[in-house]
Amino acid sequence: MLEVHDLHVRYGEIAATNGISLNVSNGEIVAVTGANGAGKSSTLNAVAGIVLPTSGSIRFDGQEMTARPSHECIRRGIVQVPEGRKIFGTLTVLENLQLGAYRLSSFQIDSAGIDEVLEQFPILADRLHEPASCLSGGQAQMLALARGLMAQPKLLLLDEPTLGLSPIAADDVFDLIRGLREIGLTILIVEQNVHQTLALADRAYVIEGGCVVLEGDACDVAGASGLTSAYLGMADQSERIWPSGRSSPEEQEIIKTRTAENRDIFQNGNRR
Repeated sequence: MLEVHDLHVRYGEIAATNGISLNVSNGEIVAVTGANGAGKSSTLNAVAGIVLPTSGSIRFDGQEMTARPSHECIRRGIVQVPEGRKIFGTLTVLENLQLGAYRLSSFQIDSAGIDEVLEQFPILADRLHEPASCLSGGQAQMLALARGLMAQPKLLLLDEPTLGLSPIAADDVFDLIRGLREIGLTILIVEQNVHQTLALADRAYVIEGGCVVLEGDACDVAGASGLTSAYLGMADQSERIWPSGRSSPEEQEIIKTRTAENRDIFQNGNRR
């Protein structure tokens, strides 16, 4: 369904990805995990048409999608649930759901479509006419997921769906994603909650420094001896060479800070 080959994304002089290749088959859940700043979200944003790759290829359902704008990606069936949820707090829950269906022809949204989505998110049904700003973090994430489903995606891109959630709320989100698998939805998920994500996924890619350093069946990746070092960046940080050249002292300090953060994330299972 999705084929990404030799993907390069840059922000000015900074290389975010360096030749990432991955694929997602119909009905799979594929995880992309790795340290902060590894290039996970940049990969997802390129697939969604939010950022423009400098080189490489993105194909979806056999069609070339590289450099297609995001609205066209949505029309083709690639729908992203963004990091941080990005719901509209001044709009009601119902209005947020309706906005998720804007790609549908003539912008006609019937109640049956909303009812179908609410069957999977019953907690939202009692709050349809309340402002989205009144929702808790976990409820807001459920709204973001439900809004994505309103677009009737073929491929759902999830960017850090448990970001900032309590352990209980994170468990609820993972349960919902398992439910989406049961209805046959294809999912590409970027997530730092590595243990639960690998338990959920069919296959996984681990990214470090903008490159895929580990890939395979999720259970094999979870048991791989190189997972911890790839995730935490255990190599000598002061000598690490990035694509733009030797890291500056300022970059080295950032790398050290990220490594400490990543170690805490890996050990504790989620970022608060």
